Amino acid sequence: MRMSDLIARVMAQRRVLAWFGVAALAAACFGILITRIELDSDVINMLPKGFESVEGLKIYDRDFEQTRELTFALRCQPQDVDKLEEFAPTFAENLRKQSWCERVLAGSPMETPDGIRDLQSIAVPLLLNLEPAAFEQTMAILQPERIQERLHRLHQEIEAGSPRPEFELGFDPLGIIAPALKPFAEANAIEQEQPLTSPDRTMHVFLVVTNQPSLSAFECQRLMRQVNAFRARAGDGWEGRPLEVLVTGRSAYVAEISLSMRYDIVATLGSSVLLVGIIFFIGFRRWLPLLGMGFSLLLSCLVALAAGLLVFGRLSMLAVGFCAILVGLGVDFAILIFGRYQQARIDGEEYQPAIATSVARLGRAVFFGALTTAVGFLALILSGSMGFSQLGVLIAIGIFFAGLFMCTILFLFVRPGQAPQRHDWVFEIVKKYVRWSVQRPAPIIIVAGGILLLLSVIGFSPVPPLRFEASVRSLEPKNSRAAEALQAIMAKMPTRWEPVLAIVHARDAQELHDDWQRITAHWTELQQTGKIKGFSTPAALCLSPVWVEKNRERLRTVNLPAVRQTLEEALRVEGFSTDSFASAFRLLDDLRTVVDPKAPQPDWRKHLPKGAGWWFLVDRYFAKNPLLTTGFATTNEPVANHAQSKELSRELPVPGVPMILSGWSYTLADLQPWSQRQLLIISALMALFDVGLLAILYRDFRLWLIQIVTLAFGIGAMIATMKLLNLHLNLLNVLSFRLVLAIGVDYGIYVVLVWQKTRELEHDVAGVIKPVILAGLTAVSGFGSLGWARNPSLSGLGIACAIGIFWSLLATIFFALPAMAAAKPKVWSGQ
Repeated sequence: MRMSDLIARVMAQRRVLAWFGVAALAAACFGILITRIELDSDVINMLPKGFESVEGLKIYDRDFEQTRELTFALRCQPQDVDKLEEFAPTFAENLRKQSWCERVLAGSPMETPDGIRDLQSIAVPLLLNLEPAAFEQTMAILQPERIQERLHRLHQEIEAGSPRPEFELGFDPLGIIAPALKPFAEANAIEQEQPLTSPDRTMHVFLVVTNQPSLSAFECQRLMRQVNAFRARAGDGWEGRPLEVLVTGRSAYVAEISLSMRYDIVATLGSSVLLVGIIFFIGFRRWLPLLGMGFSLLLSCLVALAAGLLVFGRLSMLAVGFCAILVGLGVDFAILIFGRYQQARIDGEEYQPAIATSVARLGRAVFFGALTTAVGFLALILSGSMGFSQLGVLIAIGIFFAGLFMCTILFLFVRPGQAPQRHDWVFEIVKKYVRWSVQRPAPIIIVAGGILLLLSVIGFSPVPPLRFEASVRSLEPKNSRAAEALQAIMAKMPTRWEPVLAIVHARDAQELHDDWQRITAHWTELQQTGKIKGFSTPAALCLSPVWVEKNRERLRTVNLPAVRQTLEEALRVEGFSTDSFASAFRLLDDLRTVVDPKAPQPDWRKHLPKGAGWWFLVDRYFAKNPLLTTGFATTNEPVANHAQSKELSRELPVPGVPMILSGWSYTLADLQPWSQRQLLIISALMALFDVGLLAILYRDFRLWLIQIVTLAFGIGAMIATMKLLNLHLNLLNVLSFRLVLAIGVDYGIYVVLVWQKTRELEHDVAGVIKPVILAGLTAVSGFGSLGWARNPSLSGLGIACAIGIFWSLLATIFFALPAMAAAKPKVWSGQ
């Protein structure tokens, strides 16, 4: 028994059994969905694997505390800048009182007494980390005559009315803290160029570290609900014109992206089903088959989703768009199969034979159409992007089941006794066009071919160029408040463009120290020659056990009790209060402690208070593992293209020091060749697959050549449209070209396979052109509905694919069909 006859028999005579099978499959899928559903809202996972820059982003995102940082900004009108300065401390204090807030930085720690005291607390470890020669010079300051001379000089300057000596005595009474902190200040000069107040004083920035346990989507949503509640009342006490409270940061982005995923699923799937349903009903004017088509498509989505969760564990935000795409593509099979079924019923066949006829006549075309589409989407695995790989696998699985369900389950919604449609105005219009194409193909070929050729010339020519966008904005959610806040801050503080990250992971403390010393020396040369604007490194905080121990031995030769006695005497002579120099005596006590041979080597982490503002700086450099660190190099201008990233990859690394360069701008620029490779090489491989498959299917050079030219016209017109509409390529929507090649070829396959075997043009060719037109329009609707998505990668992919499929459909109908009629003439016998 033929497979088509078996399917027809089951659908006609074993309907209850078929319904039980459908119910069991749906129940199993729902069980998997409920127990395994987990969504990945991490934008980084959309980027391809195998790149050090991408891996660097993942390391920084996973291991560094700064990812829990939120940036608040108060923005006022120019007339209210004085009021903003008065209100800023109140706002900062309210932030500190929030349960979700761990630390707040409202200004430079050096501007507060607590910040100075905290910095003094780590002076001893940094002092012992000085290069031995510099440590020797610093210890000379503790000689009695040097102490007396220094206090006398500062006393005279104070009497002369200078304010600087008072600050110097308060911060560094012995004169050895400044030399200890000098490497720290030099290595962090970049931070001095990152102000927290805009030049026009209309914006003040506050950095906040939250205490959220993780960066999961649900934790970020919970945090941002609390943050938004705080924002709603943050202006209490403000008396000026409207005050804006902006907030951005990783948690804000994750919360918005994860919430937009739910919107994208509902909006794209709902609009896709609505548009596809309208097109199907216009074509066939049947409600029950329309319901069956929708049920079959949703079941295909459910099966694909369950299979995807079993394969991948969790699905990315990009993969959630597969439902809308699958609806737009899977309906093609319903239109073809049901269209052929209706035609069989019109020809007088009964219910069961009509099912067998439709499956037998178009089952092969559906199979190869599903094959080319599935291969096109499975090719997304070669992109290396987890998000696109998941998208490709889910759609490939869904397409397979959609083809299967349209040949089976769809007929459970077709009543055996329903009379066939007698008057079909769509079919009448299609039949007239096919008759005209067969009888007079030349005019259509000239007009359609000329238009498509002109568009292809525009598309494939270098002028005007198809612009490529490689910026973080191409990955940001649409209408994102976090993105708008970040752009507002960047506009007010243009010096805050993103630096390049250099991640270094050492095996031990000494190796870490040596690596950063070499990096600092090399980057200093680059800055002096103008190749970079500035840099900051953790070199001063990376303690050298060798230097520390050597300096401790030198410190043991210093008579610290004598130093203390000299200081007391000098204070009495100069008339200074002993209580005012309590910090100096504490420093001498700390030095006496570290000279003890039994004492462990000092660690600045144990001395720096937990709530110190300096942790904002420290967390930029050190991960949870203190041997995993990062430094920052500020370029002379923002990194925007691959040439810049390539030059930085040559200049910044130091031979012998393992280093990973990263950062969002640097990574996107680094991925430009990968994206171009996706556009050219992978699309070329898809084209070669199509060429080979068509040669095997058609076995006719003229029909094969016509189909190849049709595909070229479709791609050329697609590129031309994107140029004329000023639609830019980005790192991810370049994948649309291979998808258009995979989907667009299907329409030609449906038409050519029927053309080769038919002897009744009106009955067969006109009968397949109508479903092809409807299938093309539903595919355009399915991809076009992705334009509603807030995820720009998903919406950009959908719009590009919709344009390409639209032109592929037009090229098939208005060029391929008349070209076949001219190359392989057939006689139109219909009246």
